[in-house]
Amino acid sequence: MTREELHEVLVRAASGEEAAFRCLFDFFRPNIYTTALRITDNMWMAEDVVQDTFVKLWIRRAELPNIENPEAWIYVIARNATLSLLKKAEHYKAFAQEEARDELLRFYPEADYQLQDKEFQQILRKALERLPEKQRQAYHLIKELQLKRNDAARELQVSPETIKSNLELAMKSIRVYCMAHLKDIPIVLLLHFFSKYF
Repeated sequence: MTREELHEVLVRAASGEEAAFRCLFDFFRPNIYTTALRITDNMWMAEDVVQDTFVKLWIRRAELPNIENPEAWIYVIARNATLSLLKKAEHYKAFAQEEARDELLRFYPEADYQLQDKEFQQILRKALERLPEKQRQAYHLIKELQLKRNDAARELQVSPETIKSNLELAMKSIRVYCMAHLKDIPIVLLLHFFSKYF
């Protein structure tokens, strides 16, 4: 789409023409989705970013013809939507873990919970020590240092797909080891700890 064609579509979309807005959606969606997917590593979150971006665009459509650089303006909205969603996801994860812990403490005394938690952490450390070096490095960078896959790949000078593969193998090995060495722990607590630490 040329700049002139884009401006014409923006003017039509600003007037509320749904066909023009659909044209904007079809034009910008692939890039917004791909970028959001790269950042979040989650296709559902990427779809949410796309939806949030275009809802905001529709609300602010009257501004479209007067934007000097509409492409950059739209991508800034998409970037902000991505960051906002990530913050909400982290907040929700922390909230959900706290809620789950509170619910568990209704059935397990605090002392029992702390004892089981400590035992799980010890088993988890042993599971990590058993991992091959590359898998342990991938786990450390992604799960403990919270790096994005691409950043971890640059750190280790490997491809993002190698990081993904090593992390998946590490997680599988850790879960199998923990399940085998924590047979006496109630399954609901085990699942809670998996959620808490992974």
